[in-house]
Amino acid sequence: MLEGEAYSREQRITLDMKLIASIVGNVRKPEDGSIFIEINKQFWDAVYQLDKFSHIIVLWWITGRDDTTSRKHLQDYPPQADAELSGVFASRSPVRPTPIGLSIVAIKKIDNDRCRIYIDQIDAFDDTPVVDIKPYMPSSDRVDDARVPYWFRDNIPRYTT
Repeated sequence: MLEGEAYSREQRITLDMKLIASIVGNVRKPEDGSIFIEINKQFWDAVYQLDKFSHIIVLWWITGRDDTTSRKHLQDYPPQADAELSGVFASRSPVRPTPIGLSIVAIKKIDNDRCRIYIDQIDAFDDTPVVDIKPYMPSSDRVDDARVPYWFRDNIPRYTT
């Protein structure tokens, strides 16, 4: 420790790293089959110009896995045939130290009157909290010739031909 410091660097990080996440909205999956993100009114101005994009990246809180046991779970078998044991950072496992899910989705329409972004699909449950939305940018969010383990190679692409 430096002279005059009350805590080590590791202790300071622990003390300073309080997770502060605003819930900007919630995933909604009503019985009519529609899927949308209902944005909290105080964040609706952040949607301005989003209608210029075809796709968005949605970051959402994996609420069913936000517990001590799940947060300590560091390895899992991906749900593909013949998958090998992998660290959660090398998989899309919902159990992870910080339970944040990520989905790339197509925007179907934006309803300004009801503060809703209608989307084509999302692998989150109804009422899942959404912590952030980012526009999908093909110039930086796409990787040509990406390498993946053999057990992921037969996954069907969602938005490519």
